[in-house]
Amino acid sequence: MREVLEKLVEGNSLSKEEALVVFEKMAQGEVSDSVAGGILCALRMKGEKAEELGALAEVMLKKARILNPQTRPLIDIVGTGGDNAKTLNISTLSALICAAAGLKVAKHGNRTASGLLGSADLLEHLGLKIDSPPHLTKRCIEEIGFGFLFAPLYHPILANLTKVRRELGIRTIFNFLGPLINPALPEKLLIGAPTPEGAKVMAHALRLLGREGFVIHGLEGLDEVSPQGETLLIEVSSETLREKILTPKDFGLEGKPLSSIRIKDPKEGIERAKRILEGEEDEGIEAILMESSLGLLLSKKVKDLKEGIQVAKEIQRKGEGMRILEKVKELQDEGVFEKGV
Repeated sequence: MREVLEKLVEGNSLSKEEALVVFEKMAQGEVSDSVAGGILCALRMKGEKAEELGALAEVMLKKARILNPQTRPLIDIVGTGGDNAKTLNISTLSALICAAAGLKVAKHGNRTASGLLGSADLLEHLGLKIDSPPHLTKRCIEEIGFGFLFAPLYHPILANLTKVRRELGIRTIFNFLGPLINPALPEKLLIGAPTPEGAKVMAHALRLLGREGFVIHGLEGLDEVSPQGETLLIEVSSETLREKILTPKDFGLEGKPLSSIRIKDPKEGIERAKRILEGEEDEGIEAILMESSLGLLLSKKVKDLKEGIQVAKEIQRKGEGMRILEKVKELQDEGVFEKGV
């Protein structure tokens, strides 16, 4: 490991083969916390590369508990975290709206990394059992169109790195990892990245793994779509990567200030999320509609972003996002005495 650390400190990237060996040992707990922390910091300072990220994703998926819903295709809408923007959890709310629109959403997430409210935190406060057994989550996806896959339940080897990541307290390659290791293996991914460089690395890694999706970055430093200014969009397919810049006008909207999605604490984030899902007005709705529209377009549910806004707006206005959540809670309650299969 000393040679690897030296190589990274000197600003050199790992080959895929080297990265596979390093991450395998880290995942198995064969690397001390101090060395693991050094590797993570050195990767961050050097700048993580797509090959390194792809290798880490391969290691994690090989050791993951895979969930295989029979209903396909699946989509995940997820931010990497690490932007420290203190905003509403736009990706989770958008995922529920997309599920209400008929998409099959396998939402993979964890507790907050550096923001105020991670997907697991929010859904738990809204009454979901985030550690629901896999057989019930599979049913939720198949029968309702939304299931939450709590990362520690499907990636138990993450526990080997929990302490060092918590003590570091900074964004590491693991922030980028989450969207790439969804154990339901969704065909489509809408991923938010905290920097333009991070978005490009994520897009290249996605392609290396043979996946398709949209990778976005709000150019004010958001790992979500920007309600106010420009959003970098990278379209990932098996053939190519295509970049474009979107603004609210591409969605048929005038735009809202960044303050519209800011929250001061988790309590505010939870209360506003509940109101939005129930169909009430909120100044942050436009950003959620925009991200929902991207999910609908990626899944070919709509022909363009403006149509996506109209579909998402009607769903939000009727409170159908909350109905999806209530159905999931009901199924979880019904299935609590079932034997897992």
